[in-house]
Amino acid sequence: MDRFLAMKVFVRVVESGSFSKAADALHLPPASVSRTLQALEAHLGARLLNRTTRSISITEDGEAYFDRCVRVLGEVDDMEASLSHSKLSPKGNVKVSLPQVMAKSTVIPALPEFFAAYPDIGVELLLTDRQVDLVEDAVDCVVRVGAIGDIGLVAKRIGAYTQITCASPGYIEQYGEPQTLDDLDQHLAVGYVMNKSGRVRNWEFVVDGETRSIALKHKIAVNDADSYIASGLAGLGLIQSSSYTLDPYLRSGTLRRVLAEYPTHPRVVSVLYAANRHQPRRVRVFIDWVADLYSRLPIFQES
Repeated sequence: MDRFLAMKVFVRVVESGSFSKAADALHLPPASVSRTLQALEAHLGARLLNRTTRSISITEDGEAYFDRCVRVLGEVDDMEASLSHSKLSPKGNVKVSLPQVMAKSTVIPALPEFFAAYPDIGVELLLTDRQVDLVEDAVDCVVRVGAIGDIGLVAKRIGAYTQITCASPGYIEQYGEPQTLDDLDQHLAVGYVMNKSGRVRNWEFVVDGETRSIALKHKIAVNDADSYIASGLAGLGLIQSSSYTLDPYLRSGTLRRVLAEYPTHPRVVSVLYAANRHQPRRVRVFIDWVADLYSRLPIFQES
């Protein structure tokens, strides 16, 4: 059995969801595709696909094997491209993890620019605020905000932003506007539950060069960035988030900035990738593109 061909067949079957479509794409007889998959499963000693007369679905073992096949095939394509005239056009897929709000507000709107420059690269976004494991989650790189505690990862700083405090006009009408940090004792905030600890995040301000941490009262707490902003828009409490996230709402008037004279520490934005793993060219160009994207956003140069 040609294991390299078997991997290509398996990946194409999963991507197309059909043996016949995979056979057409690979210019193989449908019977050959079926035999190749059976031989691959026998070689691995694991079922990769569940088959019925009407459909196929991938098994848990199949999902893990699929991720690795895509990675291996992509690296082979990248290696071949480096030795050919197609060196300037890297191929394959890049799997990236990043916070949901950052993806929606910054990366996704700019992806047409990336695809125009690199038409043979596909991008898969894993949107989560939790810290992912590059190996377990089979991702190529991670865009992360804040402190980096991961051993064995390279962190490339791509920008920094400030956090600002806001309230909806409805909240201010009902509760008034805080003028000092001491006023926060009389106000409500929307609680944000940190995924790692399960605790509601305190707010931090810089006062005379020192960090002041404040635990605010709340009636609602959420663990999702979109829900957090929605709660603030609904007047359920003050919210504190990144300047780039809240800027559209400030411009539209649906949120108003408060406590502007009380700054927060800048939060660093970094791209993380494995230090001891070969980075295919498609991953390198994506990392460079993200870094350039953030360098062109004035809001990320605040410090």
